[in-house]
Amino acid sequence: MPPEPKPPPTHPLPSTAPLQPHLPRNSHAPWHTLPARKLISIEHPGVIKNVDRAIETLGGSKALKKLAETNAATTIDLRFRPEDIMQPPIQSKSVDTNNLLLKIRIPKRRRAKGEGVDQRSVLEKLRDAEGSYTVETVGTIARTVRFRDMANYQFNTSDMEIVRRVGAELGGLEYEKIKNFDIPPTRSLVDPHPILPPPSFSNTTMQHNYHYRQNPAIKKTLVAGKPALLNLQAAPKTLTPMVHISSPTVPLRPPDSLRPYDLLDRTNKQCIDHLRKLFAERPIWTRRALFNHFPKHLQSLVRFSMVHVAYMWRAGPWRDTCVVYGLDPRADAKYRVYQAVFFQVDTEKTAKGREMARTGASHIFDGKNLVRDGRCFQLCDVTDPLLKGVIEGARVRSKCDPMDGWYHASTMSKIKTIMRLKIRALADGQKPADADYVDVLEQESEDEDQEAARKLREQVERQERNKRRLEQRARMAQPATIRAGEEEEEEEEEEEEEEEPEEEDEEEEEYEEGGDGEGDEEYGGGEWGQELNFMGGMEGVIDPMLLNEGRPGVMPMTSVSDGRVQGVVGDLLGQEEGESSGGGGNGAFWGGGGV
Repeated sequence: MPPEPKPPPTHPLPSTAPLQPHLPRNSHAPWHTLPARKLISIEHPGVIKNVDRAIETLGGSKALKKLAETNAATTIDLRFRPEDIMQPPIQSKSVDTNNLLLKIRIPKRRRAKGEGVDQRSVLEKLRDAEGSYTVETVGTIARTVRFRDMANYQFNTSDMEIVRRVGAELGGLEYEKIKNFDIPPTRSLVDPHPILPPPSFSNTTMQHNYHYRQNPAIKKTLVAGKPALLNLQAAPKTLTPMVHISSPTVPLRPPDSLRPYDLLDRTNKQCIDHLRKLFAERPIWTRRALFNHFPKHLQSLVRFSMVHVAYMWRAGPWRDTCVVYGLDPRADAKYRVYQAVFFQVDTEKTAKGREMARTGASHIFDGKNLVRDGRCFQLCDVTDPLLKGVIEGARVRSKCDPMDGWYHASTMSKIKTIMRLKIRALADGQKPADADYVDVLEQESEDEDQEAARKLREQVERQERNKRRLEQRARMAQPATIRAGEEEEEEEEEEEEEEEPEEEDEEEEEYEEGGDGEGDEEYGGGEWGQELNFMGGMEGVIDPMLLNEGRPGVMPMTSVSDGRVQGVVGDLLGQEEGESSGGGGNGAFWGGGGV
């Protein structure tokens, strides 16, 4: 039987007794009496170099006293910049603990002259002062206050005058200062205004566990003797050359980096041989047409074997078509029948129409059946009699166009319009009739000169619209006061330029000046097209081009600043002669005074 342990001594050892790190074998550690004093510990997340500053970041001695009185039942706020009242704090959380607070006394060590401050850890100091230090138990830590929440985003407001005033006059919660506190009103649109931060930028206090791990699909390997990453789940690349319509040349052969034909397996060789056979019969194909001419067990290899036989067009009249190497359809007009047209079919409406399944004819447009997922058709695959007549009877350009190919724009417009209308009719469950498209066929066709002139005119109009749009944006970006001054100058210049001769008709003179001439009661007087300034500086323009049964109208306006006029200002036409919806004068605007 092992010997029973010795009972504790009848008299407690003093708490200041030195520790004995090296005890004899089979001996017992000395007994120490713990004081009954209960303490609260605060785990400050900062490096404490100034105790007074650290207490200030916790709310001062007043907050710590309240914390001690409630036994850490209340919370305290940690602010790293206690002088900034706008800083979002970190709130504390209290937990029950059973720790000890020790007071360790180590003899002071004299430093040699010029020696720096001793920055060794407490453990190293204890190790060096073995046998000469004492340890005293101060008390038991029953509650620990921790700051484990994430700090919020910080916004420095030290240079804001309004924040300094709020802190100085409202921070003390003195009645007289709060009563006399006032913010001067300002309506300037030019002077900068302070942007006060919100009380909190983020509601997230606990950090997320993202469970970071390596991508299982990525493996390290060696490529040419160098380490590289290999994605095992990456989709294989097709490597088919893509040519833009602006490219002056086309590929003549497959890429040199391509794996040789002799090193391929039997299935890939079968696919390539079948592709070469099809391209010998027809030089340009769509991918859908190729799939329809392939056996099912080879269809999945077509997109990877295409690089051995053909290239593809990225844009232009032959977009998304596969062309045999060395052939440029822009060089000869006989390849115009292989041009492609594109349509977007609404899949939600196809249930009403007669759908064509994915058969060997799904790349053909016959005007009777709808291919649900078909959007690209070559003109040679259009068998609809009406469209076929337009395609075969169309005039040919003398030079290939990058947009319409060898056909004129008017011809391509007719083809696309008729096909689009027939697709919509089939999607709605209707049977399209050729008589419904007579008006499209009778549209006037353009020759090359007329088309070039029209495109030039459209380009000029487009540039003018863009210019006006940019000028309007630049004008709206200016302050309201500057914009109003420029508008007044423009109005004065327009009045000087449009000054009428003295021999004007008296009746017209009265109408323009807003007098009692004919029609003044109905239209409110004034000159149509002038700019009218309403309450709050909002602007409305009477546009003579907005007509309603031959009478002028008023264009919509946004809400005025005082809220009395909102949305559409009104219609000058909905009133009989002599009526006025305005509050006074002879104007016809709703909700405000007359013009």
